[in-house]
Amino acid sequence: MPLRRLVSIPLFFTLTVLLTALAPVLLLIALVAMTLPRFRGALPTLLFILGYLWCETIGIVTALLIWLRYRRRADFLEANYRLQCWWANALKVIAEKLFRLRFEIRGSDALEGPPAILLPRHASIADTIIPMVYYAIPQKIRLRYVLKKELLIDPCLDIVGNRLPNYFVDRGGQDSENARQGVATLLSDLGSNEGVLIYPEGTRFSKAKHTALGNRYADSTELQQQLARWQRLLPPRLGGSLALLQANPGRDLLFCAHSGFEGSSHFSNLINGSWMRARIRIQFWRIPFARVPKEEEAQTAFLFEQWDRMEQTVEALQREQEPLPA
Repeated sequence: MPLRRLVSIPLFFTLTVLLTALAPVLLLIALVAMTLPRFRGALPTLLFILGYLWCETIGIVTALLIWLRYRRRADFLEANYRLQCWWANALKVIAEKLFRLRFEIRGSDALEGPPAILLPRHASIADTIIPMVYYAIPQKIRLRYVLKKELLIDPCLDIVGNRLPNYFVDRGGQDSENARQGVATLLSDLGSNEGVLIYPEGTRFSKAKHTALGNRYADSTELQQQLARWQRLLPPRLGGSLALLQANPGRDLLFCAHSGFEGSSHFSNLINGSWMRARIRIQFWRIPFARVPKEEEAQTAFLFEQWDRMEQTVEALQREQEPLPA
């Protein structure tokens, strides 16, 4: 067992027991805090944290039971995929109920057809449920993920994520040759019901990150032009995305734009109620494999064109954004 799990698993168990035991007191504090505008989301946030911790605890215990029952059987991976689907959908339902969210899906016809390589926008840790809940589960597709190593602090993602054919990448070396090769291996031996997912931005978008990136690379004319070109996105990190395009055995590309997750981008936004009654608008579009260029330079231009479309789509979705009536 990796050393990090000797820390993360007991920590999550302890937090689950502690917050459950203190729940009556914490709920009372949250109710009082909600009278202040800065804390009007305190109660649903507290309940979501408690729900998340219980999902983690149930997931860890179930992962152990799966290992004991299936570890030497062919359906070991299938059992882990079922657990992954349950975990993602449970978090979506908890958030949807507590924060009174409304989800609107557009371009659902793009979800039909053979499993694709999925390239979504990334604006919040909460938007990671989209590919699983709205694509993998209903289409019965197993997704192989490119994930950042920092997520290994989450025990369920660590345990189940490493049992399944995913690739955890160091964001600092995301464009290195080793990382590119690691990402490309996800396309090896893809089954007829398997797809691959990568977040081209490499991290969650925020205005602060957008500004910080511009300040950090103030001398890069190319990057400054990209930041001006994509005001609502971070420039795509080309290493992993191009590695998938160049190793692509024939899969279509599926892009995903969305708005409404901005209110869940930071813990402070949850607490102050920014995410309450949000309308989550999600737009998919599919690019057939035959339309994807084969040369690297043309692939880069193609990705930038799709990122232009992503920017325009996000802008249009955000323009529609309005809170539901209380």
